[in-house]
Amino acid sequence: AAGDDENSFLLKFVQEVKPQVMEQFTAQASPEVVEAMKQTISNMIGTLPAKYFDVTIKTVGENLAQLMLSVMMTGYMFRNAQYRMDVTKTMALPSPSDEEEEEDNTDYAEGSQQLNISGEVLRWHNEKGAESVDAMEYIEKLERELSTLREQLSMHEKVNEERNYLLEYLQRLEPSNMKELTSGVGEEVVDAMNAFIKRLVGTDYDSEELRGIESQSNSVEMARLLYWLLIVGYSLRTIEARKEVENVVDETSQADQEEEEEEEEREDEEPLASASGEAAGSDDGGDGEGEGEGEGEGEG
Repeated sequence: AAGDDENSFLLKFVQEVKPQVMEQFTAQASPEVVEAMKQTISNMIGTLPAKYFDVTIKTVGENLAQLMLSVMMTGYMFRNAQYRMDVTKTMALPSPSDEEEEEDNTDYAEGSQQLNISGEVLRWHNEKGAESVDAMEYIEKLERELSTLREQLSMHEKVNEERNYLLEYLQRLEPSNMKELTSGVGEEVVDAMNAFIKRLVGTDYDSEELRGIESQSNSVEMARLLYWLLIVGYSLRTIEARKEVENVVDETSQADQEEEEEEEEREDEEPLASASGEAAGSDDGGDGEGEGEGEGEGEG
C-alpha cells in the first residue's frame, strides 16, 4: 500500500510539474546545486553565446528520449550526492566552544594601541641561543604577521566561494561509488521518469515509434529542457527520500503500538492467572479436608 501511494504521488508530480519550476528552483535551491547543473549543461551543449552563434541540435526521437532519461538520472544523482555531503558536513560541525572563541575574536578591531610600552622580550634562537628583543618591535612584528595571515585567509575563503564542492565530490568518487548514487533508484521513480518522457514526446522512452523521427532544436531550447529534466530528477529523489523517512516513522510507530498492545494483554492476563491459581489452591484444600474426614470416619 505504501508503494502504491508513493508511485501515485510521483506520477502526479511528473504530470503536473511545469517549466516555471525552473525559476522557483533557481531561487530556492542551494546555489551550489544550481551551479553544478548549469556547468553540466554547458559541458553537454557548449559555451558559445546564443546571441552570437545560432547552434542547431539535430537528433532522432529515440536518442532524445534516452538523453532525457539519462539527464533525469543525473539530477537524481546530484540529490543523492548532496544528501551524503550534508551528512559529512553535519558530522564535521565545530563544537559550540569553538564557535564562541571565533565570536570572541571578532569583538576587537584589528591592530593594537601601543602606549607606553617598554621592556624586552626574551626569545630563543636555534643557533645563537637567548636573544633580547624590544617589546614594541616584537608587538609590531606580531601585528604584521597577523595581518598577513588574515589576508591569506580572506583570499582562501574567496577561492572556496568560487569552488563547487558538489562537482568536486562527484569527480573524486570511484566508479563503483558513483554507481551507488543511482543503483538504489526505486521502480516507482523509473516509472515516473518514463511517464514524464511520455508526457513530453508522446510515448515511452524505449518505444519503437521514436525510431527515425527527427528532432531539432536550438541550444537555448535544449539548455532549458535539460535544466528542467535535471530538476525533475532531483525532485523525484527528494520526494522518494521523504517518503522513505515517512515509511520508517510509520513502521516504528506501528511497532511501538503493537508492543504497547502486547504489554497491555500481558497485564490483563496476569490477574486472571493469579485468580486461577488461587481457585486451584482452594479446590486442593477442600479435597484434602474431605479426605481427612473420610479417613477419620473409617477409623472410628
